[in-house]
Amino acid sequence: MPPRSHHVSRIGAAVAAFLMLTAGATVATTGTASASASASASASPGSTVADIVELLPLSTSKDRRIVDSQGRDMLLRGANVNSLGEYWQGVPKLDPTIPVSEADWERMAAHGFSVIRLLITWSRVEPTRGTIDQGYLDEVDAYVRSAAEHGMYSVIDMHQDAYSAFIFTTDPADCPDGTTPAKGWDGAPAWATLTDGLSTCLTNGERNSSPAVNRAWNHFYDNTDGIRDRFVATWGAVAKRFAGRSEVAGFDVLNEPENPKPAGELAPTYNEFLAETIGSIRAAQANAPFGQLILIEPALPAGDQSRGLVIPDPAAVNLDTTNVVASVHNYSESIENGFTIEGLNEVVDGLTTVIGVPNWGGEYGFWDTGPETLVKARRYATDEDRLAWGGAWWQWRQSCGDPHTLQWIDGKVVSPAGVEVHLNKQECPANIDLGPNDAFLDILGRGYPRATPGRITELRSDPDTGFLSMAATAPKPGGELVVWTPTTADSTHPVETRNLINVAETEVPGGRLITATVGSAGDYRLWVGPVDEAPAAPASPSGPAPTSGPSAPSAPPSGPASTPSAPTQSNTSATGRASVPLPPKFTG
Repeated sequence: MPPRSHHVSRIGAAVAAFLMLTAGATVATTGTASASASASASASPGSTVADIVELLPLSTSKDRRIVDSQGRDMLLRGANVNSLGEYWQGVPKLDPTIPVSEADWERMAAHGFSVIRLLITWSRVEPTRGTIDQGYLDEVDAYVRSAAEHGMYSVIDMHQDAYSAFIFTTDPADCPDGTTPAKGWDGAPAWATLTDGLSTCLTNGERNSSPAVNRAWNHFYDNTDGIRDRFVATWGAVAKRFAGRSEVAGFDVLNEPENPKPAGELAPTYNEFLAETIGSIRAAQANAPFGQLILIEPALPAGDQSRGLVIPDPAAVNLDTTNVVASVHNYSESIENGFTIEGLNEVVDGLTTVIGVPNWGGEYGFWDTGPETLVKARRYATDEDRLAWGGAWWQWRQSCGDPHTLQWIDGKVVSPAGVEVHLNKQECPANIDLGPNDAFLDILGRGYPRATPGRITELRSDPDTGFLSMAATAPKPGGELVVWTPTTADSTHPVETRNLINVAETEVPGGRLITATVGSAGDYRLWVGPVDEAPAAPASPSGPAPTSGPSAPSAPPSGPASTPSAPTQSNTSATGRASVPLPPKFTG
């Protein structure tokens, strides 16, 4: 299969084109209480994250933040979990997914996760037309409860890749010269997969480029035989099942939806589809005490960048954006797309400002632990902190039988020998668990404020030293700050504060939770480690160079601030054999 760049580079080109069209769019007191140098540390050895944090209902604020019912700025950080997805099984002896174990949940909590993005698939929710599989929703419910028992919210994501697990090439000999056989993926049930018998062979190697996949998407958007209506109704059933459940942060309407026609043609239909689906979810929440977040994504060009990106436009369909969150996947520099990490984040921030919604990075990640990659991963972390955003790493664990791993080789589907490098590692093709990937987990598990009264105004967190510096401003006293740090209470990592009282530390597996109360309205600060009240200016973000025309936005020069050198990681497996990371194929 071709590299992932065939899938995601289209995003960069489409965003750049969109920016040329939209470049002209319009887009108090200082606290004084407590410089408390000595926080009280809890000696309770049995404390867990769930003992300290409460998963309150979430909503959006007018200043484009995700907040809880106490008005606290909430950073939702964690990973994608694909264990409940229904993926194509290309190798009969290899399951495409691996269940989450109790040890997995404990490891997530021990790295400070506050959320999982839990993948589900339409094919399992409604395997038979008109019948919702409540047994499957019971499985989803069990994962939601397990995450909550370990202090984590769940974002329930209706996942798809290349439309369905039921579109794939059975005989590669059927593919004419210039085309390649296709793997199956995940998404729609068989009864909602209408291809008109067109070829499944890929025209340019990209998984959405076959005539069959494009036709299936067009039938979906055109609501042929009412299949789009059924998708909308299915979301209503899922939302009804989890209505009023504060541990469910929200619902991701559709993962990486595809654009099978020119963007100008699809945009009205796509906006209408979003309005219908959000309406179905909100109707299911009508009798609940609150409505959960609803996450929406842009529609990506299906195998043809010239079709362009469809940016959701809630105003076009009179859609109230209360509790609506954008979820853009930033794979810059892990997959070539013409953007730097910081540059695409700036573009997304600008677009969501125009729409008037917050952004949550539903997917990002890297697939090897070489020194250059770890520098990039640290840069992503730095910029995520700068923007005070949350997100979910792709992904917790990937089976050797996952379509992302499988390849057509010499006319057969195989799982190549190598190592799947995610937050955990799997040696393929035998699916040997190589354990946690500390190089990535240390970056993702860096310290951060989980719940911040008022608004975060500064956040810097160093995954190498454990040092943390944060500042915020609160409109009133009394709110409780909750901060995660992977450090222990030692002389190198003391807790220092300004305008915070009742500071307490509780040891939990993997680190500490620091809680404190805002002393008075206005600014407050907290440090773990050295007190630094004069932070360096953040590096200037950068995007792609303008393609042409005076309306293209200029980009400041790029270049990250100096970054600590990353250690070289061993590529020796648990079995003692040297192995290499498997190259990524496509995003999630």
